[in-house]
Amino acid sequence: MSDPARHLSRPVPRVGLNRMEVALSLGVSPNTVDAMVADGSLPHPRLWNRRKIWLLSEIEAAMMEWPTEAERKGADLSGWRASA
Repeated sequence: MSDPARHLSRPVPRVGLNRMEVALSLGVSPNTVDAMVADGSLPHPRLWNRRKIWLLSEIEAAMMEWPTEAERKGADLSGWRASA
């Protein structure tokens, strides 16, 4: 069977990742991905037959709900300005 992607002149954007790819993209271990799914920090994967696939859009949406460091510390940075 020939590889259909071989004939493409540009890379095809990824829309889904497997467990190892999710771990690599977040800089954590696959076991940490499992823990993040269990605690609700990451969405559950989609299933296709026996394959688990995380949608990039769902991962990004979940990450947008994570607190920033300032929010976690309860800091009030509303008046803060970067010095030049």
